[in-house]
Amino acid sequence: MDPEKKKIRARRQLKRIARALEIERTNLAKESRLIKYETDGAFDYELYKHVQTLGNVMKIDNQWVNEDHIALLCRYLNDAGHVVEQGICHGTRRGREQAWFADHLVGASKVIGTEISDTATDFENTIQWDFHEVKDEWRGRIDLIYSNSWDHSYDPEKAFSAWVSCLAPGGYMLLDHGWNFLPDKVDLLDGFGISEDGLIDLLNRVCGSFGRVETVLDGGKHKRHKIRTVVFKGA
Repeated sequence: MDPEKKKIRARRQLKRIARALEIERTNLAKESRLIKYETDGAFDYELYKHVQTLGNVMKIDNQWVNEDHIALLCRYLNDAGHVVEQGICHGTRRGREQAWFADHLVGASKVIGTEISDTATDFENTIQWDFHEVKDEWRGRIDLIYSNSWDHSYDPEKAFSAWVSCLAPGGYMLLDHGWNFLPDKVDLLDGFGISEDGLIDLLNRVCGSFGRVETVLDGGKHKRHKIRTVVFKGA
């Protein structure tokens, strides 16, 4: 099928799903909202995966951050003397983030991306994987975890706990935040929204046994809006 027709078809399917479901948004804590992907009152994983795959097809040509932003994050890590031997970018769609990290980090860094959609295998250094789960070989061995797709989580506490469990001692987790991560931007595809302060509090509460939020970086702009990157450092 023609790529543009696939995008149109995916957009229409997402609209039908949103209408068929009475999309419920539930408060996790102050200043946060979370979509409940439920069928007959129970979490429906296949529905969640189907929605995310359709969204991937629809947005396959979209790139939320540019290379300058990733270069800025790399300068922060390089200036801190942090050597990245292994890195993971979660929810990378076309795989550009991991390529830019590998280019700008000091040393020979191996950085892969994860993507829940079956389009993952179309892109270099990307594996098809649900970022709520952990491979045994990642635990305690990853020097860098990055994501600007954490707002696609169906269970953010599970996702963040999984990610920090993979950090090597002194490793970093970098999470982008901006205007479209806020609670009022939640929709069927981007199912989790939270304020910047709320995200920091959530990370320190849920992931505190693995480390703490170290700082928040000004990371340039997405369109005309500021990007802020929450920096979590492993113990």
